[in-house]
Amino acid sequence: MACLSSPDFIPRWQYSLSAEFQQNGVPAGSEPWVTEATKFAVGGEPASWCSAPTELRSRRAWAPKSTCFTVDNLEFHPRGRRLAASYTRRSPPPLQSLVRVWDLDAAPDLRDEDGLAGAAKEVVAAASPTLLQRWSAAGLSGTLPSFVARVFSHDGRSLLYLPDCKTVTVVDAATLTERFQLSGHTDAIMWAETSPNDKVVATSSWDRTVRIWSMESGEALRILSRADGQSWAGAFSPDGDVIAAGAGDGIVRIWGVDAGQLLFTFSGFGGWVRSLAFSPNGLQLAAGSGGGSLRIIDLKSWECVQSWQIDVNKTGRALAGPFLEIVGVQYTSRGDLFFCASDGHMVGYRPSQNLKWDFLRPSLANGIWFKTFAISKDGSKLISSLGSNVGIWKIH
Repeated sequence: MACLSSPDFIPRWQYSLSAEFQQNGVPAGSEPWVTEATKFAVGGEPASWCSAPTELRSRRAWAPKSTCFTVDNLEFHPRGRRLAASYTRRSPPPLQSLVRVWDLDAAPDLRDEDGLAGAAKEVVAAASPTLLQRWSAAGLSGTLPSFVARVFSHDGRSLLYLPDCKTVTVVDAATLTERFQLSGHTDAIMWAETSPNDKVVATSSWDRTVRIWSMESGEALRILSRADGQSWAGAFSPDGDVIAAGAGDGIVRIWGVDAGQLLFTFSGFGGWVRSLAFSPNGLQLAAGSGGGSLRIIDLKSWECVQSWQIDVNKTGRALAGPFLEIVGVQYTSRGDLFFCASDGHMVGYRPSQNLKWDFLRPSLANGIWFKTFAISKDGSKLISSLGSNVGIWKIH
């Protein structure tokens, strides 16, 4: 039997679903509500490459043969033309991580006539080899939080980064001077984000806790500690009243932020839950997990109202099941849902019209298994890496 990393696995893989989006027994339709707008090449064929997932849902970061960089995380400032980037130099040794904040106004004008490729070209420029090689420039030693964390505060005044795996540092986004540190976790922090009103910060860690901190002082306010496995992704509700966290025990827990009370648990996932997103109206929670499972939970009835499941039995549950994962779950401001399966498919679902969209990225054949897409703030465009290209779709 072929192993997952062998050349024989991809040709043998059969993509099919055992559960699909539907409403009142009617399967989701496939009318063209997401259409390709443009595509452009990142660059020529380099001497060597590193593939990397990013918060802008990555591109390949090309580097000289003697140096290998991976871009771990990227995020635009919510109100300006600044970009926070964390990246790692993996060779030559020693391993080095760095966080930089780039002023995009200092870059050449990259707008195009219809404005579709501008944002993507800015990302390409900001993460280009020229910038990645500037290790002598000032930066923050560390990494940015992952698992779809928003590393900037909602008011744009603060930036969260990890100087080490167990600590979050809150810095002034304009000056990069430290405000305070969040210390107390006893294992690696996977996710960190400010609440929608920027009053608190939440962190999720492998020490099986989610912690709530004051955004004013950095004081630890509450420790949420019911998980029986490593705690991974988190998400605030749009009103900031509740927080959801996924764990390695295959359970989603929903807590009240102010009192720290456990409101609800939802189990039955096929593996760890590492991707969560609330709908814009706060009435539903989408959760992606290992085993190729995506579920949408109604927060009034506390029931699963939608289920999307890859049929892992087509290749063999023992082989593919533990490695298939739903990642990067995101709602647009319009209420459309997008996510990636780790076999390379990008999937969209529009609940208002019961419509789906499915696209297989060619990067699958090159072994890139991560979520690699971004959605514009107004929910009208989707940007993704396509191997050595960047593709942009219109969401109608």
